[in-house]
Amino acid sequence: MKILFVGFKGKNNTSAQLATQLGGHTLLLTNSCLRLEKDILSVTESYDSIIMFGVDNSLNATLRIEKCAELYGIAVSSDYDVAQLSKIMDGYGIANSISNVPTQYLCNAAYYHMLCINKNVVFIHIPSIKGMNDTFMGRLQKLFRKLSQDA
Repeated sequence: MKILFVGFKGKNNTSAQLATQLGGHTLLLTNSCLRLEKDILSVTESYDSIIMFGVDNSLNATLRIEKCAELYGIAVSSDYDVAQLSKIMDGYGIANSISNVPTQYLCNAAYYHMLCINKNVVFIHIPSIKGMNDTFMGRLQKLFRKLSQDA
């Protein structure tokens, strides 16, 4: 199975740091609603699953797994088994929650566009540098590398 890890561009963006440190297939999106759709549509390879990361400045050593996105008044939901992912995260000592309420702006738009091309996508909000520490980042890397190996 092939997994694509997606983050947003930026040297100090923890989503970019995590996605690029996992190895394998990586896509970094432009921090613009207009450009990110083009970035997503440029994905020509087929992936069994896509794991997207975005930053939420309010998070502190915890994650939020997004189940759905909404754009143009149209809601789309992921087929990714987020409940199972949450249980796996618990086993790695990673605090997390699942949200069924679409977020706003850039992350939501990226998730929406990606779900339109592949339903086996999950979007995970992670802390910014302020809410991230080396231990927590290490747990995230270990978890997602393991998921990639098991795929």
